[in-house]
Amino acid sequence: MVRVPKLQKIDSDKGNNSSCVCCIIISDSETGETFCQNCGVVLSDMIFQDRKDDDMFSDNVFALHGGNRSSLRLHDMGLATTVGKFNHDSTGRPIDYKMKQTMKRMRFWDARSKTKNTSEQNLRQALLEMEKLKEKLSLTDAIMERSSYLYRKAAKAQLIRGRSIKGVVGACVYIACREMDATRTIMDISHNLQENRKSIAKNYRMLFQNLQLTVSVPDPLKGIVKIANNLEISEKIKREAIRIFDTIKEQELIAGKKPDVVAATIIYMASIKTGEHLSQQKISNVSGVTAVSIRNRYREYSKYVKLI
Repeated sequence: MVRVPKLQKIDSDKGNNSSCVCCIIISDSETGETFCQNCGVVLSDMIFQDRKDDDMFSDNVFALHGGNRSSLRLHDMGLATTVGKFNHDSTGRPIDYKMKQTMKRMRFWDARSKTKNTSEQNLRQALLEMEKLKEKLSLTDAIMERSSYLYRKAAKAQLIRGRSIKGVVGACVYIACREMDATRTIMDISHNLQENRKSIAKNYRMLFQNLQLTVSVPDPLKGIVKIANNLEISEKIKREAIRIFDTIKEQELIAGKKPDVVAATIIYMASIKTGEHLSQQKISNVSGVTAVSIRNRYREYSKYVKLI
């Protein structure tokens, strides 16, 4: 689509400072310039536009007049209206006392009409749990949109019947985090959602198989940064851990290994090499990886990295 500047006729004596005689000034609100149609001289390079209405088709013209955007995070997609709880008319005056009972009944049926059956009630409860999880894990709106889409898709395929709402919600959020490269583990989601880890993992496998999803493997480097920030270690250990990770990656030793275990082991090795010894138990408590797993990976990686 070709952008067409807005044409505006003004008085040639007042608005034209160029040498030619011109009565038509072209004002381009996108570049903020006004220039002469005949000679092309720029008359002004600053346009202040107070009103939102515009004759051009811009990217946000529909967002300005369309009200709230529709979103998958709302059970009714944000398209339904709501009867207000205040007993005032459009002018701000209080309504007659005879209408108060009628308005109360309208609010009652308006609230009931939002969820007509059990499936809509289930969706409303699930999306509410997602919003709670968003605040606890500091997730982005894009991740929540993707999580809501996955839950709606699973509900449409009748995959959530007989399953825990929190278990399916946790699985959808975990898949969305994996797809958006957000470092959130199942243990993090399980702890903040107050749901059993096995339930979330079971529902994750179910969704992965039935919805034919393609999920990338988490990058251990992001796990290193996350664990290091939680441990509040020095920058020296972080840089050394990244160098050790590059060395191990060149040897192709991270394929098939759990990313969190690899990240925790590399931080433990970096702490030994820098002389700031961190105990395996301390790293295990922060990362959620068992000390046994750290020792097993340490024995394997110590053959390729000199720590002394």
